Amino acid sequence: MIRSRLVYVFAAILTGVALMPSPVALADASPNAKEAPSGVYQLDPNHASVTFKINHLGFSRYTARFDKMEGTLNFNSDAPEQSSLNITVYPNSIDANNAKLEEELRGDNWFNVIKFPRATFQTTKIERTSPTTGKITGDFTFLGVTHQLTLDTTLVGVGMHPMMHKPVLGFSATGTFRRSDFGMQNLLPMVGDEVTLQIEAEFDKAE
Repeated sequence: MIRSRLVYVFAAILTGVALMPSPVALADASPNAKEAPSGVYQLDPNHASVTFKINHLGFSRYTARFDKMEGTLNFNSDAPEQSSLNITVYPNSIDANNAKLEEELRGDNWFNVIKFPRATFQTTKIERTSPTTGKITGDFTFLGVTHQLTLDTTLVGVGMHPMMHKPVLGFSATGTFRRSDFGMQNLLPMVGDEVTLQIEAEFDKAE
């Protein structure tokens, strides 16, 4: 009886697999920047994230993210270091998986989103450190204060999107800054001063 039931379950699984629609093939992505056409690319907000980590009481590195952002990449395939990048993040879109904390973070002691609805990053220098990595330095404006921020960046892949049929560039980047440099000193040092950014982004070639 047990054996017959197992056979039935196994057959059902196989049948279900057979009836599932075929998945879309993976993109033929390459980490070779020269395979991406030069031109203007728009950030795909559905496949981008800006996550930050900050020390909490010495016990953990608390993590949250922003859900709304936009940006433009003017990409130079022959000389990627001559490319330019402009990104805008909306702090009001803070996502900490805690509604009460999110409301507090939007307030005057933290992101002060009414007075400062945007944080921006605009490149001033791009340095290639290998065929797939580089340092992107730019003016980072946060809480009305501007300082230079350098992002260690990796080209994840370039290629033709298998569904949208347009060129795509994908990057990962990390960077750090001190929130006190931008005037955010609330709860120092219980909540850490150094903020670590983790960025994942896809850029789609503009029409």
